Amino acid sequence: MKLKEGVKLGKLQPQMALAAYVVNEVYKSYGKSCTITSANDSKHMKGSLHYEGTALDFRTRDFVGNKKKLREDIAEALGKEFDVVLEKDHLHVEWQERT
Repeated sequence: MKLKEGVKLGKLQPQMALAAYVVNEVYKSYGKSCTITSANDSKHMKGSLHYEGTALDFRTRDFVGNKKKLREDIAEALGKEFDVVLEKDHLHVEWQERT
């Protein structure tokens, strides 16, 4: 796993360390490495969970293969407390406690 230059991990919640590990393992199962492109840095929409330390973005532009299947595999591995969204050039993974 790599970090894009400038990524800041301050305030990252423990759930996201687990998420990063799981995402990395799924990427590895495809024979690929993953790169975290954003944590609680950069600009995100108002109210974004990035600012709470409960969201990470992972690069997909270097991923050659079925990105929808990659997203499905990550979502299944992480479980229902995580949302995994395939964006144009990255996977957005966020944790929200479900009650």
